[in-house]
Amino acid sequence: MKIKYRDLLEKKSNNRKAVLVTAYDYSTASVIEKCRIDIVLVGDSASMTMLGNRSTLEITLDEMITFSKGVRKAIKSPYMIVDMPFMSYQPSKRDAIKNCGRVMKETRCDAVKMEGGRELIDRIKAVIDSGIPVCGHIGMKPQSYKKYGGYPVMGFNEEEAIQIIMDGETLEKAGVEMIIIENTVDLVTKYLKENLRIPVYSIGSGTQSDGQIVVLNDILGLYSDFTPRFIDRYAQLSKVIEDAVNRYSDDVVKSKFPKKKKIPRMAKANFMKMLEKLEAVKQNKR
Repeated sequence: MKIKYRDLLEKKSNNRKAVLVTAYDYSTASVIEKCRIDIVLVGDSASMTMLGNRSTLEITLDEMITFSKGVRKAIKSPYMIVDMPFMSYQPSKRDAIKNCGRVMKETRCDAVKMEGGRELIDRIKAVIDSGIPVCGHIGMKPQSYKKYGGYPVMGFNEEEAIQIIMDGETLEKAGVEMIIIENTVDLVTKYLKENLRIPVYSIGSGTQSDGQIVVLNDILGLYSDFTPRFIDRYAQLSKVIEDAVNRYSDDVVKSKFPKKKKIPRMAKANFMKMLEKLEAVKQNKR
């Protein structure tokens, strides 16, 4: 059954947690479609997970659309959101409406996600007013990591906490459908959950939210050298893949792959007759 926005609001009103994950391609999205997932986000974290970049800043709008098209072909039931990449909406209201509209049209997603609070509210509201559903993103905003000097936990001091709360309230007033709050202290998350009518979803911001979102590759253990501080690994697929590929490599070297019963075969007598005909054809062409 297709999950609609009203279903997400109903979950919040009934104090039932929503489950969110990222996806970047058709193959993994096909598996996610079979899981108990409410929302799939095609995150700009694809910049690192799929393209090997150092941050989210390097991914382009065209690349995000390509990844999202693949995910959309597999995702039928969960609500699907697409991240708007860096500088696709920040320059002007015109850019924001044009690029968000393009993403909605070409990917057939249910909403777009835009990072920013009061500093970008005019762009965010312009997109909403044009009829495009928006998911907000506050707290630590990865597209601003150079301004922070990294990826800090936000909200420890009074000024930051006030700013994040006011960002959340401003976004709700502007008409965003939901908010993702990242790397923020749990009491700020709890306050917003309890005081906003829209869902507030956490990534690294505690359990007192309306749901949780994670980068799929993190919980599957597809990285061997990095895991965010708040992540629990539910599998170690990097090791599984490494072992499987090495077993395949060994079988090729030892001529064990493919197995004999899986090799297409031809009777030797028929093959010899074919060779005779081949030789006759060659003789006629000389």
